[in-house]
Amino acid sequence: MSKVKNLNGTSDNKLPAGYFSWVDFWEKTSGKKADKCGRVGCHKKATDGAHVQKADSDNRNWYIVPLCHECNMKPSSEEFYVDELLVPVRD
Repeated sequence: MSKVKNLNGTSDNKLPAGYFSWVDFWEKTSGKKADKCGRVGCHKKATDGAHVQKADSDNRNWYIVPLCHECNMKPSSEEFYVDELLVPVRD
């Protein structure tokens, strides 16, 4: 389980070659299916490959995790736990 916060305003970030969405990137990189929102306590369907950062860490890397659209729209000031693998975004 990881504590994260959303990175808002990242939807225009360019996908790596060979992927058609950030959910596709997460699924192919993790080897898992994005069936449900990764936020602990949310049971909705995952619709977004959300850009997040680890909270309470000096690590400023960006990661993708599957979230429902509602959880992906949470402000970056709100920290929450996810129980899905964090896939690093590579340039």
